[in-house]
Amino acid sequence: MAIFGRNVKRLIALLLCVPSVWAAGGLELLPPPSSLVLNDSQLARLQQQVDRSVASGQYRQALDSARQLAQALVNDPVSGVAALENLGLIEIQAGELDTGIDSLEAVLEKLRGSGNFRDPRLAKPLYAIGIAYYQLQDYLKAIDYIEQANFVTRTDKGLESLEQTRHDDLLLDSLIRVGRLEEAMDRLEVSTNIQRQAISSGPELEQALYRAARWYSLLEATYHESRLHEERLEILAQVVGADSPQLVPVYYDLANSYSRRLHDDLERLRGIKAAERNVSYSFVRTDQVRRAIAFDQGSRSDDRALIDAEWKAVRSLKIAQRILEDQPEPDQRAIADSYVRLGDHYQLIGNERKARRYYQRAYDLLHENGATDYLTQTFGTPVPIYQKPLKLPSTNDPTLLSAYQGEAELLLDVNSRGQPRNIEVVELRPQQASVLEDKALRYSRDTIFRPRLTEEGTVSTEKMRYIYQFRPAARP
Repeated sequence: MAIFGRNVKRLIALLLCVPSVWAAGGLELLPPPSSLVLNDSQLARLQQQVDRSVASGQYRQALDSARQLAQALVNDPVSGVAALENLGLIEIQAGELDTGIDSLEAVLEKLRGSGNFRDPRLAKPLYAIGIAYYQLQDYLKAIDYIEQANFVTRTDKGLESLEQTRHDDLLLDSLIRVGRLEEAMDRLEVSTNIQRQAISSGPELEQALYRAARWYSLLEATYHESRLHEERLEILAQVVGADSPQLVPVYYDLANSYSRRLHDDLERLRGIKAAERNVSYSFVRTDQVRRAIAFDQGSRSDDRALIDAEWKAVRSLKIAQRILEDQPEPDQRAIADSYVRLGDHYQLIGNERKARRYYQRAYDLLHENGATDYLTQTFGTPVPIYQKPLKLPSTNDPTLLSAYQGEAELLLDVNSRGQPRNIEVVELRPQQASVLEDKALRYSRDTIFRPRLTEEGTVSTEKMRYIYQFRPAARP
């Protein structure tokens, strides 16, 4: 695996935080065994036993009958191949992965005996073997077999066939795990374009783009992610209307993607925004003046990109808020949630005054509507909204890398501005994470909290237990 420098760190970060639930379970993608039509009564009874056991999910019970069928039909040029394929699928479902791979390899050998290496029947066993290798965590072989199967499917079904994207979660996850990140990006782009061509519009395409956006989020390709969320908004707006509350979650996804762009340069952005707020004028600053200040502070192109991303995040959140408030029967809890999200954004960029204003609006609205449980969940204790991750070392030492997968249980105070103070380490997990204690203390000081809120406003919290994850999990 030839990955050096920054790519090594990026790969390690992905492997430490990749949520396995993002990829399909694998076995769910296995095709069901075929139900063979057999003239011999004894063999037909065996097939019925297989069918009943498979239908009830009792694959181990189906194994004996499936093996008898495969043995009895070994010389049948048609049913013999199907019976052997069924056996391989059942063996994989029963957990006998290596045996299942052997059975399906025998199927491939029989099918390729005709000399047709594009035989559509090859796709099914190829995909199944790819899934089995994924389960065995042999990701290189999983990639090889899934890509072979995609080639056969593409040849048979056409370039725009959706079937060739069905196993992309496994393929993308495997590519990431072996460090082939550029190939993962390329495959994701190809897969997304196939979805666009095969599904003209509507909710089905929107969901496909949502899934792709989650992968772009994991790959830290936030610009691609944002574009897909914008495309989702266009698609849904055509179906449900531009003022439908169904668009609100998509606006939140879009705001989150813009917000993630800020994390790498958050300190610089907070400095820019602080300078904007601190400039003193003898007249009321208009939006025009604010933009001028932002332009002066952001003369560098990367500064302007930061300011633009921050503005778009706010804009997305405010559109969502406006949609919720303009409904004939507004959902007060949903409106309160939009206030909380806006408060979290301003807290993130260091505008604590605006953050407190939105938090107070949310608190009052929840209190007025008797949403006690949600009020306690949202404001009853400080909530971390940003955690600065430990910088990864340039090393392949597995002991040290395993430490970076750990966490520190801390005891700390959070003041009324959401800043941690008086941090103490209670426990480091796993044990080898003890080498990171000093770093955990240093980096955890940069955690940004939503402060606890009461009827008196934002208040300090003492002796709060907090779990600081060295590499926080990636979230869409």
